[in-house]
Amino acid sequence: MQNMSSKENFFIGVALSNSSNYDSSICVLDRNKKIILLDKFYYAQDIDYFFESSPYVKNSAVAFSVPYDNRMLEGKWRIHSKNYKALFDYFKVNKDDWTNRISKRCLETIKRLSEKNIKVVRCDINQLRRSYGVYPHYLSRTSIDCKNLQISLKIKYGFNQLPDNMLPASSLEAIIVAMFVFDYIQGAKTAIMFEIDDIPVLERKEFS
Repeated sequence: MQNMSSKENFFIGVALSNSSNYDSSICVLDRNKKIILLDKFYYAQDIDYFFESSPYVKNSAVAFSVPYDNRMLEGKWRIHSKNYKALFDYFKVNKDDWTNRISKRCLETIKRLSEKNIKVVRCDINQLRRSYGVYPHYLSRTSIDCKNLQISLKIKYGFNQLPDNMLPASSLEAIIVAMFVFDYIQGAKTAIMFEIDDIPVLERKEFS
């Protein structure tokens, strides 16, 4: 049952990519859990502008997914990680954050929202897909996975306003993130997975 005593009127989910080479998406749900905005962005400045100018931000709760940094898989790391490579004093295993799997993209945006007393949480999209029962049966983010996810969101969670044509993967993920922050405000059970600069990343403990 919806907690009508909550002050939030809008629930914003941000599926954040790790760089401007890939699209990020923002989904806004109202108090009836209906989609009122679904948009796609590439640059962090555009995401900043949305939160500075959108009328939905006031009296909202926001969730950002955690983008994973794939630089660890680059050739330089693979060469230096071979088990026969001698580790001399001048070689630093974590040079340039090679071993860091988490991207801190838009971290300043998140902190600014928190300073404005807007409720902001972080989440892991893969954990949420398992929790909501829409985990990928095929390779994640492929066309067939996105098609199944979009159909599942329409049938299982009642997002009937979704079009028949295929939405980008980031837009579908943004819907899931917005669902999570909606449920979080309504009292869904969560636990802290880890923290990014003292900001907790939450997992949804209930499974559908």
